[in-house]
Amino acid sequence: MSHSTKTVHWALVIPTYKREAVLQRCLYFAARQTLQAKEIIVVDASPDWAQTREQVMQTLAVQYPGIDWQYVQAKRASSAAQRNQGIALATADIVFLIDDDSFMYSDCAEEVLRIYVQDTAHQVAGIMPNLEALPPDSQPPSNENAEHLNAHLNLSTQLKLIQVKLRGWAKRLIKDDDIFIPYDLSFPKYTLPETLKEMAVHPVPMIHGARMSYRREILEEVRFEETLARYAVNEDNDVCYRASRLGMLLQALKARICHEQTSGGRLTRLTTTVLWGLNQAVLHRFHSVDIDQFKKRFVKLLWQRLLTQTIKDVLDRRWTLPSTRGIVFVLRHYQEILSKTPDELRAWYPQFQHTLISRDEQDKVKG
Repeated sequence: MSHSTKTVHWALVIPTYKREAVLQRCLYFAARQTLQAKEIIVVDASPDWAQTREQVMQTLAVQYPGIDWQYVQAKRASSAAQRNQGIALATADIVFLIDDDSFMYSDCAEEVLRIYVQDTAHQVAGIMPNLEALPPDSQPPSNENAEHLNAHLNLSTQLKLIQVKLRGWAKRLIKDDDIFIPYDLSFPKYTLPETLKEMAVHPVPMIHGARMSYRREILEEVRFEETLARYAVNEDNDVCYRASRLGMLLQALKARICHEQTSGGRLTRLTTTVLWGLNQAVLHRFHSVDIDQFKKRFVKLLWQRLLTQTIKDVLDRRWTLPSTRGIVFVLRHYQEILSKTPDELRAWYPQFQHTLISRDEQDKVKG
């Protein structure tokens, strides 16, 4: 029996920081969904957030009045805290959590909602759309001119598609996606419900942070870790693993989204790599069931990453080896983190991150 998507509403929450142009493009694609959002909520940590808010409210909000637009100032610059702030404002049944450089194809939300409504027993905790290499406006329309337009895709777009596919192949080859150690040292296993077996879905252990969606009831139990600052690396892995304890995670194969990974406003590769490792150590200190076993696996993972990141630095001609240096920094400091109690970490780690991020911003100015 098929259930109508009209019975379920969805909200979109987007944290952002100093990325006005790409944010507005993200919102444009989100507003044009075939199944319209009930709410679009932006939590902006930028100094000039009010100016961007004015632009959005005078353009997109006017063009799409059926959506409840909420554009608010972030209480603090942390994507984890910003997501929590946005989730608290959402009232819809399903909450999409995407990055400000994630571009939804027009039927993305509708395809995801089709799956949620068929899951009448609420066995599914979260769903992510399928990742596309190119944004929606790079695709030629489905009409008699499609073949002609496709022939004129510019060279840079074609090269970008090839590059994305090669990177995906390389990551699979060196197993570079296996970068989060589960708190219970294994991932929960579920059986796909009968109501979903005929649908284009695929069970997954983790959901990518740029393209998340969860039932709001799950997000009421599982909050993002606000100890993590700014671009809170591993915040998505933390939440999706804890959510997977409450229900299965799926990939919707017909729902499409492009994550452009725009660099503006981001931290440097060195700092991002450092925070990937240290944040994981912090999160395990909060949630791990066996910290000694975690430490053994984590050290092994760090040495593997030292090799793979060095290879990637060289292949990408990053001659200062920022990713390699980041892993070395983690190897030098992770034990200090694991030696502290959770309460000590909550008091100490925010300032430690602030120091790293301040140095990062100073280095970018010098560069």
